[in-house]
Amino acid sequence: MKALNRTEVYGIELLPDETFRETEQQLLQKVPAACRPKFGRYAHVRDLQRSLLGEVITRHLLEGICGKLPDDREFTIGEKGKPEPGGLQGIHFNISHSGEWVVAALSPFHVGVDVERIRKVPEGVANRFFSEKEKAWLASANNEQEKAEIFFTLWTLKESFLKAIGTGLTRSLSTFTVVRESHGLFRIEEDSGSGMFHLKNWPFREGYKLSACAGGPDFAAEPKILNINELLF
Repeated sequence: MKALNRTEVYGIELLPDETFRETEQQLLQKVPAACRPKFGRYAHVRDLQRSLLGEVITRHLLEGICGKLPDDREFTIGEKGKPEPGGLQGIHFNISHSGEWVVAALSPFHVGVDVERIRKVPEGVANRFFSEKEKAWLASANNEQEKAEIFFTLWTLKESFLKAIGTGLTRSLSTFTVVRESHGLFRIEEDSGSGMFHLKNWPFREGYKLSACAGGPDFAAEPKILNINELLF
């Protein structure tokens, strides 16, 4: 097993529908047979692709660390409903997708990752779920584009934290504050009982925001972009 000593994030862009259909069966062969029926329940090809690529990219990354996984190795579900690589000690993962991108984080610590396509700021969401400090940062924006950049930076950071601690959006985003430090690093303020977590926001593809949260301070300098051939062969 290779050493995993920091949080790493990987992304892959969705394929055109026709190209995906040509590779779908090869991708399905990369997941355990017991998992395959669930992928037949998607009504829309883009939703199927996001789900299948998320599973395949995670298995690909785990094999890069641990070597070939058993063909029947299914992910287990932790006590808070979070998928885990059953039987592999000291390795954690998380998956997110939005728009044309699927991302996965791999870490020796509990980890959460979130990618979001930037769009018009939902003002009601910000007013309801952001702390006073966060709303002040949002209000400092000079224009709508900058406001959207700030909003989705905060949103991805906050959601990655909730995913790291395993609660998802069952816990309100308003119960804690994200505070800027430097070089894309952030910390959590006004939170108790969750332990020490660290957050990182990376520059990503135009029109998207990408953040991760982990129980350790070390993050890869930048996300790595994969291509479909790396997953298939």
